[in-house]
Amino acid sequence: MDVADLVRPDVLSLEPLGGKVYSEVVKMDANENPYAWPQGMREELEGSLLQFNRYPDPNAGELKDAISEYSGVPADGILVGNGSDELIQMVLLTFGGEGKAVVVHPPTFGMYQAAARVTGTKALPVPLLNGLNLDVERILERAQAPEVSIIILCSPNNPTGTLFARADLLKIAAASGKIVVMDEAYAEFCGQSLVDEIANYPNLLVMRTFSKAFGLAGLRLGYLLGQAETISLINRVRQPYNVNSFSQKAGILALKYLDHYLEQIEALKRETEKIYRALTEIPVFKVYPTQSNFILFQPDDADVWHRELLERGFLVRHMGELPVLGKSLRLSPGLPEDNEAFIKAVWEIAMARKLVKLQAVR
Repeated sequence: MDVADLVRPDVLSLEPLGGKVYSEVVKMDANENPYAWPQGMREELEGSLLQFNRYPDPNAGELKDAISEYSGVPADGILVGNGSDELIQMVLLTFGGEGKAVVVHPPTFGMYQAAARVTGTKALPVPLLNGLNLDVERILERAQAPEVSIIILCSPNNPTGTLFARADLLKIAAASGKIVVMDEAYAEFCGQSLVDEIANYPNLLVMRTFSKAFGLAGLRLGYLLGQAETISLINRVRQPYNVNSFSQKAGILALKYLDHYLEQIEALKRETEKIYRALTEIPVFKVYPTQSNFILFQPDDADVWHRELLERGFLVRHMGELPVLGKSLRLSPGLPEDNEAFIKAVWEIAMARKLVKLQAVR
């Protein structure tokens, strides 16, 4: 008996998600917050009287109340998930599936298409214009296909860092007649959000995460915002106890320490700008402007640069061949001292490869 004969054909075509784990490197590959938790938060979390022998609150009531205060969205319009990945899958399980389709705008977050395949939802790509800008008219045109039920937009967009025009996003929400998921994983870094428009659009869902600005990537915690009736529909496919007690409490405390995180966000924005300016000084780099905590750039040879940086202890993300844009690398800032060392390493590599003249060195 070959067990593979019993597997869904579309699952057989998938590759397990994951990647190589590197030790003893400065991690600049995952758009994380490198700073430690605010002073006192860890102690308060460890001192919490959490009962790990009991199941967590299945409704995450206290966490939803904290998110409601932060976002301004009523608690019944909030759904908490085990990271944004679970929320994406829940949306596709609810509104997608066999015979349904989702519109995406590559290059963008790869989990949209991965989740579409797992749920049997057809992905219809509408590439970004020049790899950077929304093709609004083409998205609306594709959305008119009867099988399309969902449109996923990401702003600031991962991996390009592009912040799409608010008017364009609202036009799609208003004119498409489909579920529009607005992925705002990096909203805290750009200051633009559609959360204040949720009351006006029953088809609008805004997705947020604690993994980026709030430094809780290892705890997998995200949330979805929408009108109560829409959220209630998605809640039907949620697994019970999908967010553990520790993550729920960490999310509550992160919002309690919001002022400290706002300081970290400003520091990360400064460090991102510092690295951006340094990269633009290398003649063979094409560096894309960013409205987030990461930078996309294209060196003369992405494979060589990825290897050379790794050999010097810096792990950046090799994006491979991005649609429209081609081979690219992406990085997010580390701690200030790590960023200085990274910039120095970039110049050392450029000099060794005779890409810059000695007098050009910073």
